[in-house]
Amino acid sequence: MKNASIRLIMILALLVSVGIIITQTYWVRRAYNLQETEFNFNVNKALANVAQNVMQLKEVQMPNYSPVEKITNDYYVVQINVFVEQDILRHFLETAFAQQNIITDFQFGLYDCMSEKVNYKGWVHMSGGDRKPYTQVDFPNIKRENYYFGVYFPHRQQLLTSQMSIWFISSVVLIAVIAFLGYLLFIILRQKRLSDVQKNFVNNMTHELKTPLASIQMSASVLQDEHIIEKPQRLKSYADIILKESTQLSAQVERVLQMAQSEKGRMLLHKETVIWQEIIVKVRDSFENMVEARGGKIDLVMPEQPVRFYGDLLHLTNMLRNLVDNAIKYCESAPEIVISLKAEKRKILVSVQDNGIGIEKKYHRHLFKKFYRIPTGNVHNVKGFGLGLNYVMSIARIHHGNVSFTSEWSKGAIFTLTFPLNHA
Repeated sequence: MKNASIRLIMILALLVSVGIIITQTYWVRRAYNLQETEFNFNVNKALANVAQNVMQLKEVQMPNYSPVEKITNDYYVVQINVFVEQDILRHFLETAFAQQNIITDFQFGLYDCMSEKVNYKGWVHMSGGDRKPYTQVDFPNIKRENYYFGVYFPHRQQLLTSQMSIWFISSVVLIAVIAFLGYLLFIILRQKRLSDVQKNFVNNMTHELKTPLASIQMSASVLQDEHIIEKPQRLKSYADIILKESTQLSAQVERVLQMAQSEKGRMLLHKETVIWQEIIVKVRDSFENMVEARGGKIDLVMPEQPVRFYGDLLHLTNMLRNLVDNAIKYCESAPEIVISLKAEKRKILVSVQDNGIGIEKKYHRHLFKKFYRIPTGNVHNVKGFGLGLNYVMSIARIHHGNVSFTSEWSKGAIFTLTFPLNHA
């Protein structure tokens, strides 16, 4: 599947997931509002019945307006214009709420217009069970010209939430399903990426091994000629070709094995006290002829005072060789490379600066991944397996260091190795 198709699928999946979540949120909120509206309607109806019963009992004429007034979502007052005993009011309230299926605890109190305060307060446990009395709530002292009683619902929110438990459960299940599908999509994309990495690695390895194997096979076929022994110089030339190409193959295989050992934590280090200036000079000398043949140069910027470090000489050398080798390979003009060494108070900085083709920003975050190579289509003008920079990062971390870089397309790159200054 092409990357464009995968991106389209991801975008569509994301839009669908967001749409489902928004829709579910809308319906949950709508269901909650409906529950709240139904609760208010039932409470109003029950309290109106209580007011009617009280006024009939006290032989008071019902007003033309609704006696029920909602003060807050949890507190209602009912105008009854007459005093009523606490037990009678409790009985009417319990009966009316039970008829409307309002099964939640509440507190009630009667306002006395003569004293201008709430005369008595009481709790009613509609949910049943032996429960300790709640802390008394201070009713808002709303001054009126006649008697009214107030009803407070401390657990209205919990009641509405419990009635919507099926909605919350379905929402949790839906989110879990979306998360699981997202995880599956992540696994699929990761497998796709690993498949692409594997395919690129096989292609690169096939390309890398084909040339030396062809040279070895050609040289071996020439050496099979029984008259070759009569031409010792030619014999030596083809033997040198076999040795050179087989050494290159061995080095490639050894690099892959070292990376496998590094990943498993089995890479053996032979640490000793090394001097960074000596490593840098050795690496410069190994590439100098190649760079000069292309009309370039390698400059060194190093302090005179020896910079000592406790590490594996072979791996530190190979690590620096990888950076210089990349600087040469990815340069389309005469290579101009600067290797700098700086010893600060607590760290050592080794940098390799080049004038190569640079690296586009979109590839920066993938650069140190194993087997990753910047896409070049079917062009294989630069050899490699995509192991070099991953190897550099692994060796740096094993030595408690790090590697960073700055680069822009067509403006070269600067790779910097940072190590703790241990002075071993």
